[in-house]
Amino acid sequence: MRVAFYTLGCKVNHYETQAMEELFRAAGHTVVPFENAADAYIVNTCTVTQVSDKKSRQMLSQAHRRNPDALIAAVGCYAEVAKDAVKALPGVSLVLGTEGRKDIVRLVEQAMTEQTAFSCPAPFERRVFEELSATADSRTRATLKVQDGCVSFCSYCIIPFARGALRSRTLESTRRELSTLAENGYREVVLTGIQLSAYGVDLIDKPELADLILLADGIPGIDRLRLGSLEPRVITDRFLEVAGVSRTLCPQFHLSLQSGSDTVLARMNRRYTTAQYRDAVARIRRVLPDAAITTDIIAGFVGETEEEHRETMRFVEEIGFARIHVFPYSRRKGTKADAMEGHLPRALKEARTRELIALGERLEAAFIDRQLGKCFDVLMEDDGTGYTGSYIRVRCDGACGETVHVRLAAREGTTAIGVKE
Repeated sequence: MRVAFYTLGCKVNHYETQAMEELFRAAGHTVVPFENAADAYIVNTCTVTQVSDKKSRQMLSQAHRRNPDALIAAVGCYAEVAKDAVKALPGVSLVLGTEGRKDIVRLVEQAMTEQTAFSCPAPFERRVFEELSATADSRTRATLKVQDGCVSFCSYCIIPFARGALRSRTLESTRRELSTLAENGYREVVLTGIQLSAYGVDLIDKPELADLILLADGIPGIDRLRLGSLEPRVITDRFLEVAGVSRTLCPQFHLSLQSGSDTVLARMNRRYTTAQYRDAVARIRRVLPDAAITTDIIAGFVGETEEEHRETMRFVEEIGFARIHVFPYSRRKGTKADAMEGHLPRALKEARTRELIALGERLEAAFIDRQLGKCFDVLMEDDGTGYTGSYIRVRCDGACGETVHVRLAAREGTTAIGVKE
């Protein structure tokens, strides 16, 4: 059977698609590009914005037009929150939502044989963590999902309704996956999740992210460990104690901010203040002075005044982020923010987005410039570049998979030029 995939949305969605592709290959099926003729099309949907919903419907319809006789399967967050709407689309005969992906091969084969629709009915409180295998980002780096679900209920976000309750991969399962990755030659692993900071709260022994770091430190062959998006509350004394002595943890921390204005953070229901965020960053830098702090910002949230936007600009500059990802606020039905008064015009949101992007580009260049003249280990990839632990892209001599010790001599855009020491 020829199977084609299309993925929308976040890194976790892309991880899950790659894991499903491997399940089909292991079962003897052929994975083909989405543009090709296929016997089954699987669209991993996203619902983070209304635009994502529309794009998800479009790709499902596009698959049906490409081959009206093919099985069309919808998985992911939009398929979870809008099952009835998805099932009503022409050609869609399999709807999994955010559950059942580990059984995707059997369910697709069954649906093709019986021509029946399937919908995962499991309520959130009964869900368990789906142990999908790690996926490759490159020849040297892999991603491993260790957590799913979210209960933060930020006022702008629909994801808790799509992903459900908190579920974590056990330490033993994580150890097995990391050992397998090391045996297969992967030197760097990125741990990811929907609400990664909540890792372990649902497990009996209540492990924390610090325990995952210690676990990776004990596995020969794993040289680097990166963590996905974190919340300021995870920067505890124990976390920093472990981070400061870890042989694998990369000094790069993606602390999600969303706004540098306390009044906006309160409307977003982010559950921290700029003072708490500032303290978390300061504590990291006391332990790891050259750490890269990266973040996400939402520009033009509901009711954001010019002064609140300026507060965010000032706070972003004060922190001195190594990189920021900026997104204009997108209205989403079903969220508390949708019912708030004071939605901004698109042009104003886009203007504020451009301002923040320009600031982020200047801060990224400044961060790299501060590292010039210093020496770092660079894990090489297959395009003549590699990355430092703080995720600076470096161009230097070295073979793929080799760790080279270089001095950062110059900067070209957002790439540093390394000279072997």
